[in-house]
Amino acid sequence: MTPLELEAAAARAFAAEYGEPAEVAARAPGRVELLGNHTDYNGGLVLAAAVDRYTAVVGRARPGREGRVYAANFEGSARFPLADITRGAVGTWPNYVKGVAWAMQEALGAELTQGFEIAVAGEVPLGAGLSSSASLQASVAFFLLQAGVAPGKTIDEYVGEHSDAARMDLAMVLRRSENAFVGVSSGLLDQFSSLFGREDHALFLDCQSLEFARVPLGSPGPAIVVCDSKTSRRLADGMYNRRFAECNAVVDHFKAKRGDDVKLLRDVSLAELEADWDALDPTCRKRARHVLTENERVRRGVAALRAGDLAGFGKLISASHASSRDDFENSSPALDALVEAAEESPGFLGGKLSGAGWAGCTVNLVEADKADAFAEAVRRGYFERQNLEPEVHVCRAAEGASSRPLEA
Repeated sequence: MTPLELEAAAARAFAAEYGEPAEVAARAPGRVELLGNHTDYNGGLVLAAAVDRYTAVVGRARPGREGRVYAANFEGSARFPLADITRGAVGTWPNYVKGVAWAMQEALGAELTQGFEIAVAGEVPLGAGLSSSASLQASVAFFLLQAGVAPGKTIDEYVGEHSDAARMDLAMVLRRSENAFVGVSSGLLDQFSSLFGREDHALFLDCQSLEFARVPLGSPGPAIVVCDSKTSRRLADGMYNRRFAECNAVVDHFKAKRGDDVKLLRDVSLAELEADWDALDPTCRKRARHVLTENERVRRGVAALRAGDLAGFGKLISASHASSRDDFENSSPALDALVEAAEESPGFLGGKLSGAGWAGCTVNLVEADKADAFAEAVRRGYFERQNLEPEVHVCRAAEGASSRPLEA
């Protein structure tokens, strides 16, 4: 489905739900992490890409002080007062829409100028590590801006060649929405990627300084193939928190040694880690080595892409998986089987686990003209190893969030 077709589907859902045509459309993509696994909360470096799987939001401003939302995918609706936005049950989708309205009002220091009603339609696979939540957040925010509902802000600040500063501010607002309202302790990467995407480009982000760059993948760029292992992610939450603590144990060691200039693992060099290797906990030092070598892989990945060395970039992606598997230990037999199947498939350039790990998905860089053959070979190879059928999503690096008025 093209983005325009997705918007049209949302517009039909809007008309059926509210009895009138929508006046504004907005859309925003999902994202994948290419390099930089578990580096974000350590103040590290990440390479990601927005991908051509979108969430579309259509609707209109309306008199009054109420937000109304209809989700076509779930055939569910919600209404909430803008003067007193409260979180619903944990894990329910309306919280993401409410959270955007709440965070934008808080950031602007003023209420939204009027109410609104919207319909949402999405094609970002749920639970596949493509960040459907950030896609929803960014599309809702762009709707509010395009509809003129956000006080003191116009959509013109967020489009064109000088829009990056405004988009970064908005990414911070959306992150606060997810952290403080929805209650998910995420980094900035998801919202940043959905807002800053560019066709056939990767996105570099320094999670400490917020320095960023769009880095060309080539024209045309390679396929980005996401393979869902169809294994449970329930283990990931507890293990994620454990890895966070293990990384912080290394930070505490160097903080005691060097003082307050060490705040995050990013502030420790690989040479320092190796010099103190024997003094560190055997498990924690391996976790830290993964993060610090992963930062270096991101640096080398940016250089490889700028030099047009797609094969070299792919090798770094595969090296990232080996580091995750051996040092960070956040892989699994299923994820390793997916990577092994990918390595034997046509057009493979590099592949790794994506997201938290332990279950979920791998992301693979694949020669564009071999993407379909690659997908079929991975399905066969994974089934032979795990007796499971993976879900395979062939994607391309895509444009970030946008919006437009709809014709009457």
